[in-house]
Amino acid sequence: MAANLHIDLDALVANWRMMQRRVEPAYAAAVVKADAYGLGAKQAATALAKAGCNCFYVAWAEEGAALRRELGPAPEILVFHGVASDTLDLFQRYALQPVLNHLDQIDLWNEADVKPRPAALHIDTGMNRLGVSQAHWAAAARMLSKPTRLISHLACGDETSPANAAQLARFIKARALWPGVPASLSASGGAYLGKDYHFDEVRPGIALYGGGPAPVDAPAPHPVVTVTAQVLQVRGAHKGETVGYGCAWTAKTDCQLATIGLGYADGYLRSVSSSGKVFVQGQKRPIVGRVSMDLIVVDVTGLVVSTGDEIEIIGPNMPLAEVASAMGTIDYEILTRLGTRLDRRYSGGE
Repeated sequence: MAANLHIDLDALVANWRMMQRRVEPAYAAAVVKADAYGLGAKQAATALAKAGCNCFYVAWAEEGAALRRELGPAPEILVFHGVASDTLDLFQRYALQPVLNHLDQIDLWNEADVKPRPAALHIDTGMNRLGVSQAHWAAAARMLSKPTRLISHLACGDETSPANAAQLARFIKARALWPGVPASLSASGGAYLGKDYHFDEVRPGIALYGGGPAPVDAPAPHPVVTVTAQVLQVRGAHKGETVGYGCAWTAKTDCQLATIGLGYADGYLRSVSSSGKVFVQGQKRPIVGRVSMDLIVVDVTGLVVSTGDEIEIIGPNMPLAEVASAMGTIDYEILTRLGTRLDRRYSGGE
């Protein structure tokens, strides 16, 4: 049986409500790009919409079109990457709102036969990724004087960094060019930096899915994801015997090993070979040998483990951030890599 991915939509909704309470009177939109960080945009956005969320962000117009078909006409759907000549029809047909990132996009939007014509504007305040550069702010203000919102993005919002205050100062300076326009600077991490960073709207993403930095003055987001996998075989190994490809791990004593049906094809990265842990019968037990495509091996010496037992890979006892740290990556990557063959099960969200 394939490994299981359980997604708790009630926890997702609780995280959005917790974020909304934190940032009031600002509004908490929901970022559901990359298929809701790999967890299913259809299910996640439907649950959030039922809970009262009426503004969603995606990366691409195609994502926005699919979301509109699921959610109907009511919510705002904004597209971070903006508009291109070959996506204009999607913005028109599905009432999507582009986030315009440079002068050429503003030109294209102004000249296009798209009605109505709401658009957000992204200005760069120090990320140097997307957004109108500071040298072009004045020109952008002449070309698009009344965007629906003025957006920027913090490069170090999940860290204690002087870059945050510097970007905040630039954003405040830029707002003078768009008086009265609602403003949005922060995503999940920035929402924890205090009211100065909230403005009119925050755009939480990873916090909705149970990840990202934890606030210092409030509980961390609720876990949303639990991954479990079955024990396929239990075997003894003698001192000096090796495990897995490359004979990468050698038993120092006689031991008991459990082979578990999960591997890098399911998004469990090879970088955790012989270093990560899983949760077995109330204990965190080490992975031994290399993570292979479909299997990992765990040292269960001293435990009573049987074929068919379910082992927690990610979940309340194996927090997402801890698993990501062991893999040398971030929780965003873990979520978006969870494989399609995992048996996805949803609960809540009604």
